[in-house]
Amino acid sequence: MLSPVAPAHGRGGVQDIVWSLARGLAQRGCEVKLVTTGRRDGVEFERRDGVDLCFLRGVRPMQAVGPWERSSRAQVSDLHRERPFEVIHSQSFCGLHLSGALPGVPVVASPHGTHWDELRTRARLVRESLPGAPLAAAKAALLWGLMLRRYAAEGPRLRRADAVIATSREQREVLRRRYGIPEAKLHDVWNGIDTRCFAPRPPDPAVREMLGARSGTPLVLAVARLYQEKGIQHALRAWPRVASAVPGATLAVVGDGPYRRALESLAASLGLGGPGSAGRPVRFVGALALEELPGCYAAADAFVNPTVRINGYDLTILQAMACGKPVVVSNIGSVPTLVTDGADGVLVPPGDAAGLAARLIEVLRSPERCAALGAAARRTVCESFSLERMVEGTLAVYRAARAGVGGEAR
Repeated sequence: MLSPVAPAHGRGGVQDIVWSLARGLAQRGCEVKLVTTGRRDGVEFERRDGVDLCFLRGVRPMQAVGPWERSSRAQVSDLHRERPFEVIHSQSFCGLHLSGALPGVPVVASPHGTHWDELRTRARLVRESLPGAPLAAAKAALLWGLMLRRYAAEGPRLRRADAVIATSREQREVLRRRYGIPEAKLHDVWNGIDTRCFAPRPPDPAVREMLGARSGTPLVLAVARLYQEKGIQHALRAWPRVASAVPGATLAVVGDGPYRRALESLAASLGLGGPGSAGRPVRFVGALALEELPGCYAAADAFVNPTVRINGYDLTILQAMACGKPVVVSNIGSVPTLVTDGADGVLVPPGDAAGLAARLIEVLRSPERCAALGAAARRTVCESFSLERMVEGTLAVYRAARAGVGGEAR
């Protein structure tokens, strides 16, 4: 398995998915070698939870460009000589250069979003950034150009893969229509999470206090890396209406990132509080460890994800749903694969602060609706988005890919 990131590089959705899958495969008896970018501390090999991790020397952490292809090709060849591989799994686009490199060994690709989606997202951010922010617009335009070049280059490589995993209905259509992947090569495997770790539990008053909620008042949770495309600014713009309609309601923002200072300034300008504020409608909590998140979801009355990124669904939505919480989220990208509006969550047009406020108010004013949506959300995740289903689905793709290149479909 090749991935640009691993848990040693920090927190993130791709890290979580790649590591959960690698561990799950190892627990099923597979021998898993995870080849990834370098570590800042210089460690090159590590074995964790039955998975062998190989960190490439001379490849910058999280940068699967430049020397990555040469170094990863050499590492995979060395490992293959020691013990022949049966499958190469490219997480994102970083292993596609190995298609055909090892005769009889199929390459399976799992795009975590596509460059086509990134193009559309960057175009949207350019439009949002233009008024009074020429530097932000220029940066977004530069990234748009980069994604356009990658989109043009990666399409032919992706078509050479022996099997391609689509992680949502929307991604399947993008892969089919925009990348020209034949139906015979496309396989549906939804990203999943551990529904035993993320499960309903009683709220801890100490956690509610840490998140800024006052006793007996509603708490809405947002968990995200703080980048512009995550859309937390739209939740902030919605919050004055929510706070006015639902007295005492608190928005807790868990996460950190380069956009945090801008978000805190926006919150202060809206009278919602800023850095270190206490007893205010909005609390910026900062980043928390993964093991702390289930307690945060349990403490919340609802979850909000106002992303404007056109890509796969955020794992935080899955986590909140698995914990039995009603989710109010953007109707964008792959989110509709996960959430059915009015059945197991609430979908809102992306960037619509007024609409977001209205739907949050509806949910918070009805504890019965909160409970019903949360229970349905938990069922959805357990039935279709569990870690077990993701591992089993991936193994089935491996078997199909091996059969397609004449290997034994074990």
